[in-house]
Amino acid sequence: MSHTPQYKKLLIEPEYGILRKVERKILEALLRAPDGLTRPELIRIISGREPKPDLNYDSQDRALRKGVGDLQKRGVMITSTSRKAGYKLDADPETIQCMLRELRSRIARLQKRVHAIESIHLPLSNK
Repeated sequence: MSHTPQYKKLLIEPEYGILRKVERKILEALLRAPDGLTRPELIRIISGREPKPDLNYDSQDRALRKGVGDLQKRGVMITSTSRKAGYKLDADPETIQCMLRELRSRIARLQKRVHAIESIHLPLSNK
């Protein structure tokens, strides 16, 4: 993985020292697991406890997902796939293109919803 040194910088350089504890634990765990980790595995690592059977009701799962999202906003290529539930660091150009297509598709779907709401509700409020 070509970006591993840049990701390691996030852990050691002072200007990147603002990583929250959960982000740091996620990044450290993923750097040690090139094949990725499942959400329950990451919860065990970041919280030191067993996750709830239903992750929808697990506050540590919410913290994990927020931490992953925050790292992604910093440009860390944390990917997830439907083949294996979980996350991994992956800077493969094909994977990056796949993620970008998925994000653009989400944006397009959200924009359609925004347009529908605006076209129905905004004209009424302007009268």
